[in-house]
Amino acid sequence: MVRKIFVVMLSLMLLLPIANVVKIENDIEQIENLKVNREKKEGKIAEYELHIPDNGDFNFKIYTRYNGIEKETPILQSIFKGIDVDNNASTGENGKDIKVSIIVLPYIDNVNGSLIFAISFALKVIRLGEEIKNGELELYFKGALSYNGMHNFVVGFYSPPNEELPRELREVITVVPYLLYDKDPEFYINVEPVFEDGYSNLSAVLQYSNREKHKVIIDYLPAVDTLIKVSPNLALNSLSLAIERMAGAEETIRIRYYGNTNVSLTLEDIPQEMAFTIKFMESYFEYKASDEFNASLIIELLGMDICMKIEYLPRHLIAQLAGEGQIYIFVNQRKTRFILADNLEEPTMSLTIGNLSGEAILRWMVGSEGFIGIDGMKGLQAELKMNMNELHFRMFSCLKAEHFIIEWNISLAGYIEIDTDWEWLSYYSFNLTVDDVFGILIEAGFLRAQDYRVEWNTMPPSFITTGEIDFIGDIVFAIMFNGVWYYVFS
Repeated sequence: MVRKIFVVMLSLMLLLPIANVVKIENDIEQIENLKVNREKKEGKIAEYELHIPDNGDFNFKIYTRYNGIEKETPILQSIFKGIDVDNNASTGENGKDIKVSIIVLPYIDNVNGSLIFAISFALKVIRLGEEIKNGELELYFKGALSYNGMHNFVVGFYSPPNEELPRELREVITVVPYLLYDKDPEFYINVEPVFEDGYSNLSAVLQYSNREKHKVIIDYLPAVDTLIKVSPNLALNSLSLAIERMAGAEETIRIRYYGNTNVSLTLEDIPQEMAFTIKFMESYFEYKASDEFNASLIIELLGMDICMKIEYLPRHLIAQLAGEGQIYIFVNQRKTRFILADNLEEPTMSLTIGNLSGEAILRWMVGSEGFIGIDGMKGLQAELKMNMNELHFRMFSCLKAEHFIIEWNISLAGYIEIDTDWEWLSYYSFNLTVDDVFGILIEAGFLRAQDYRVEWNTMPPSFITTGEIDFIGDIVFAIMFNGVWYYVFS
């Protein structure tokens, strides 16, 4: 990307190889497709706490932290002599474990007739020995530039323990502050690792402050040659991403952005190229892309007990909460599966929507007294699960109907009512228990109902039914009193 700058720096690459310096345009331009055939490395993105230096001392030094050993080294020393990151004179070459080269390039670019100021940081790290190959290493370059205000920055990377530290790593980060324009900064992060034993995990780190403070951490699982563009819009609470990967290996990427809003995005099975925008507010989420992708996206609002997962990314998805117990969903692709939960690993509450091409509204209140209502397109699949204290609830439904509601009151003289406008549910499962004393269980392959209501008394157990219900195949319809299940019919 800046083609002019790239040509100038190409000659420097002979002596100081670095990655591409980018040109600022509305979209990422074409990049040569590099075909690399390497073996895939499986693993998980580990949780870790980075020790990014943030003491206000932006003094153009290299900060390293290897297995807990922290150092700050002047730039010239790191270039010509190298750095002894492990305090061991017998490792590396002549006691030096890595060499670090850095180029800082502020420049003005002409984009569509407008002059744009940008700063590129080209970082190259060479591992000199085998001894630190699988150790934990954080490395950052920190400094400041003065141009229409101060630009403080920290750029670098993190190699987790028991992962191969690249024999050579080239990382180019470009910041576009848009100083003279009413626009938030854009960030381009390009990494090119060279491994000896296949792929390994790696993280790129950028921290930048001018008018606002921004921090971007990108975890690559595994790390392959990848260019990522991050474009936050603080006014609209949106974040745009564009990704280009120059290798054929499957890869998971987690992007954590800290600014006006703190958000984590995890992309699984991403294609060679993709671009999308997400918008998030207190009760509103929107995803937009120019194409569909057979990939998954996990969105976590950091510091909040809410996360979302989208499987098979559509062109457009909207999720809007209207208070507690109501959500509006729009999806333009039936293949998409949308999950809303407080925690994806062990959720106490989760809602899953699938097979929807259009709009749907879901309403619910779950307790000993409650209801669930669904209005949406035929074919919608919905699952709602809750586990809170002694209340356990799960409902799964495949709707052939456009309207469905179930209401209940679990008490000594309670009731349950079902209505589908006499249209079919192609599969329905409802399981609610409270304290393992009271409960409702319904399972049916095909079921339809019109104002069907079951009332009961517990002494002695008896049922009164009104309305109409019909089913095809097997059905279980039972009510629990005092820990004992009684079948309405089976």
